[in-house]
Amino acid sequence: MKYPKELTKSIDISSITTKKSSKPTQPIAVLVQEASNLYEWCLDDREQLQSVGLTKEKINDLLPRIENCRKIQALWTKQVQTIKESRLKWREELPKAMHLRKEVLATMRFAFRNHGELINRLPVTTKGKGYAFLIQALNDLAFLAKNNTSLLISINFDLALIDKLEETSDMLAELWAIVKVEENSNNDFKLLRNRSFWHLYQLVTEIREAGRYVFRNNQSRYVGYISPFWKQKRKKKSNNSAL
Repeated sequence: MKYPKELTKSIDISSITTKKSSKPTQPIAVLVQEASNLYEWCLDDREQLQSVGLTKEKINDLLPRIENCRKIQALWTKQVQTIKESRLKWREELPKAMHLRKEVLATMRFAFRNHGELINRLPVTTKGKGYAFLIQALNDLAFLAKNNTSLLISINFDLALIDKLEETSDMLAELWAIVKVEENSNNDFKLLRNRSFWHLYQLVTEIREAGRYVFRNNQSRYVGYISPFWKQKRKKKSNNSAL
């Protein structure tokens, strides 16, 4: 599986042992905050929780799971934004690149009109051949222009367009690589993000269940083992059902 280097440098992915990778059932930021609150709450109850099999090692394991989930979500959000921005930039630059290719191609056809061997080397069309062909066509036009400047100068061709062809080709290649490569690796990353959610969620659930059992007759401690998020969801559902 492919993950961003920034991720593999800061997180031990092998520590996320949960295999469940379905879509998170609540906002990750909410789970992370509730898990942090739960950790602080249950510190005073460690002895009672240990009496029902919940070891202090398990309670302490909340911290690395919280941190992993927080970091992975932050990097996931960053990658999604990068892809979104690159895709937007691509859409903005593509029509400009196609227009540049069209104009330079028309100029070079005229400049090379008496040189059949050069005419035959021109990338005539990119229609139906994909974006990779367009990127290569821009580069090929720049190469031909560089090696035949005298013919182009004779018709007052702006030689600065040679650099523009190369720059546009490089820019499009970079944007397309970001969009395609990161989109392809994004699925693995998304599944890891989901697994980190469930890895934390499962331990949070285990601690809450133990806490609710231990303090079933102690309302002042019991309330700390209730999820505000799910309590609010149930309340809202109940109100809607009553309508």
